[in-house]
Amino acid sequence: MDRKILFMLISFAAAIAQAANSTPNGFTDNYDEALAEAGKSGKLVYACFSGSDWCGWCKRLDKEVFSKEKFLKGVKDDFVLLYVDSPSDKELLSERAKEANPKLVEKYGIQGFPTALILDAEGKIVAKTGYRQGGPAKYVKHLKALKKNGPEIMKITEEIEALYKRLEALEKGE
Repeated sequence: MDRKILFMLISFAAAIAQAANSTPNGFTDNYDEALAEAGKSGKLVYACFSGSDWCGWCKRLDKEVFSKEKFLKGVKDDFVLLYVDSPSDKELLSERAKEANPKLVEKYGIQGFPTALILDAEGKIVAKTGYRQGGPAKYVKHLKALKKNGPEIMKITEEIEALYKRLEALEKGE
């Protein structure tokens, strides 16, 4: 077979494979690689949990924010981008994501989509967010504020949750 034809076929197959993947440009669908990159680079992980082919708010977030170059440029110095998709059409996922994504949804207790978590390099939650109106510039500003203030917010949230648990135990007479 002519090398040019073979190259064209391989390129075409790669393009089809990429088109069938739900992971937005600039994101990875590999949790372990995202955490490793965050550890090496000193960045945090922005992990978006999505239902790309059925969730209206997820589609809006992709269209209004993720698909914009301004978003990718705005977060590149602070975040490793991770996309954890739960589409109806599982063919939109890599084989690894088909296995890993449901486990990640369970691990982080995701209740609705889109849910975005800011994670440290060990996978600990630093902050939570989701869809926000205003486009890429406003979303980047929001993420940078979460990066700055998220650890303090999460610490306060954990303290409040611990107080509620103690109160429940006292009410039960424990």
